[in-house]
Amino acid sequence: MEEFGPRHTLLIYFQQGGIAMYPLLLCSIASVAIAVERIWALYRAGRGTAELKPSLAALISKGHVGEVVERCAGADSPLARLMLAALTAPPGGPEQRHKALERALTQEASNLERYLSVLATIGSVSPFVGLFGTVLGIMRAFRDIGLAGAAGGAVVAAGIAEALIATAAGLFVAVIGVVAYNHLMGWAQSIVTQAQLSAEELIAQLEGSTKEPEAVPTVSASAEVS
Repeated sequence: MEEFGPRHTLLIYFQQGGIAMYPLLLCSIASVAIAVERIWALYRAGRGTAELKPSLAALISKGHVGEVVERCAGADSPLARLMLAALTAPPGGPEQRHKALERALTQEASNLERYLSVLATIGSVSPFVGLFGTVLGIMRAFRDIGLAGAAGGAVVAAGIAEALIATAAGLFVAVIGVVAYNHLMGWAQSIVTQAQLSAEELIAQLEGSTKEPEAVPTVSASAEVS
């Protein structure tokens, strides 16, 4: 008797699942690709914030606000962008800084949550795609009964297999999408919260510093220096 390996078995299941397996395959590929991309992006964002905060705090404690702006302009992390927005805000005191910080915070949350809505959509839609395959499988089973003029197990086996495989595949893809979405959304919100708290702490340190701060250069000036 011929033995089939796991890959060959999956291929057989895919073929038996019918036409609904093709959109489910695309959904699964998209889920994995988005999850991998977001994991890397969130890892970099979290690490960048953790590494940048001590150096900014040291510069602020010395009153080197200009160097803080230059450092943030050259860094790629949520904390750097939040601090840059706050320190280059239009004149108006602490109120303007906090308004600029809130606007930058909204933008950072949007950046970190990019593509996650696609994962949520896949998690919601995949069971219905599987259900569509289930209906097609049941229709095939009844068609085979009509053609054979009998209702034996061998007659309806192909249609029932198509229905069950499509249902299982739809649920499997949905679980992957929902789990990935929930985990990555929580991670993104955690990074945003940490960056917000760090920025507020650094701004409070700046505002409460007893040293006379340096003049804060504009973004264009800092770009020329770098």
